[in-house]
Amino acid sequence: MLRILCICGNGMGTSTILKINVKNICEANNIDVEVESCAFGEAMAYTSNTDIILTSPEWASMVPPCNAVIAETLNLIDVEGVTKTLLDTIKEHFPQEIK
Repeated sequence: MLRILCICGNGMGTSTILKINVKNICEANNIDVEVESCAFGEAMAYTSNTDIILTSPEWASMVPPCNAVIAETLNLIDVEGVTKTLLDTIKEHFPQEIK
């Protein structure tokens, strides 16, 4: 199971929409995931138990060093762009999770 963290600036609307979209994308592709969403300021509480951090480039550049793979997508609510970014990241770093 992959653990994915969706980060946005305030952690309310955008990261929640992203979380729902990530769950749907993974379900459609038979990828077992646990997805959390939060504001950037809360992210450090989650990073030690996260495989992939999905966020925008401006927030990605500020994530402190951690073991999670950081996946950047330009528009957090663009399902097509998020799907491509997420699946490319999983294929590259976690190919065993693709069934």
